[in-house]
Amino acid sequence: MRNSVDVHNHLVERDVRHELLRVPGRLRTAERLAAVLDLPPEQVGKIVVYEVDGSPVVAVVPSNETPDPERVAAALDAAEVRPVSPARASQLTDYIPEAIPPVALPAGFRVVMDRALAGHEVVYFSSGDPAAVLKLRGADLARATDAIVADLV
Repeated sequence: MRNSVDVHNHLVERDVRHELLRVPGRLRTAERLAAVLDLPPEQVGKIVVYEVDGSPVVAVVPSNETPDPERVAAALDAAEVRPVSPARASQLTDYIPEAIPPVALPAGFRVVMDRALAGHEVVYFSSGDPAAVLKLRGADLARATDAIVADLV
C-alpha cells in the first residue's frame, strides 16, 4: 500500500511546495478533516474515484460537495462514468479508502478538479495516511496532477 511518504516524494520530485501535517486520531472523511482543523469545507478537498470509459479517474471537489457525474463526463469528453466502491477505489489507487490523496496515484489515472478548489490559495486533502493532512496551493495541485479543471458540482 502507498502512503504519505509516496505523496511527499511525488511532490518533491515535481518541485511542489507542500506540507504534511500530523493530526491526532484518524481522519476518515474530508468533512471530518475540515471539522478537526476548523477549516471552511470549501477549502478542504474530497476525492471521489470513478471508472470513466474503463479508465480510473479521481474527481477532486470541495468536502461539502459531490461531483456531478454528467459534469465529470463532460470534462473528460467521456460516455460512461461509474463511481466505484471503497474496496475498488483502494484496489485502483493502492491507498486505503479513507486516505486516498489527489496526487501520487498509479500510472493511468486522470484527475479532474473542481474550479473552486483550483482557485484557492491553500487547500487541504487526505495525504495517503489517515493521520496526516496534505496542505498545498490549489494551482500547484492542478499543475502537479495535470488536472483538467472544470465546474464539477
